[in-house]
Amino acid sequence: MAGGIGLPAGCAPARHRLAGDEAIKARDFFAAAVVPSFPIEATYSGIAEVAGRSLPFVAGVNSRGPSEETVGVYDPLGRALLFVSNDGTQVTVLRGPAASDFPSLRNPGWEIPAAGVSLGRILSGAPGYVVDGGDLERTPEGGWVLKDERQSLFSDPSRRFLSRGEYRFSGKLLIVTYPERASAKPHPQIRIESVGANIVLRRDEE
Repeated sequence: MAGGIGLPAGCAPARHRLAGDEAIKARDFFAAAVVPSFPIEATYSGIAEVAGRSLPFVAGVNSRGPSEETVGVYDPLGRALLFVSNDGTQVTVLRGPAASDFPSLRNPGWEIPAAGVSLGRILSGAPGYVVDGGDLERTPEGGWVLKDERQSLFSDPSRRFLSRGEYRFSGKLLIVTYPERASAKPHPQIRIESVGANIVLRRDEE
């Protein structure tokens, strides 16, 4: 993870499992973190570090609901780079005409099984999946963690809002963080990290 400090295997900071009243409060916190109401519409400007190249772009998300979402990604001249869609069962990524200018985007497309995820919720600073179970822990800094087979969610140390989400799709890990978040409202900056790519998004003012 960018900016992180690598720890040798077996030396990760210990987390403590939650029980009793604290476990109830933590589960209620993560369940209530699904704040945004649909439809969700927003635009972003950003930069992606992909295969050693910096790619400035603009993006727009239109989410009528968790099973009807589209994200368009364009270069600064307005040429389409990528189209991302979510139909409630899988996320499909298709390259646009301008993607041929970037070797790392020349794959004709991807289909990623991800039933139940919401791109709109993730970009709004909420859990990608509805919280309906999972193991609860406390970090050494005092924050709460909820983990299941699809996502790991992290509160800030003061337990006021979601600070990070980690999502597993087809064996790949997608890490979404909301740097210096200070409220539960949609955060103006988002960092997305995955294999070979680091993306920073800034939400345009509405």
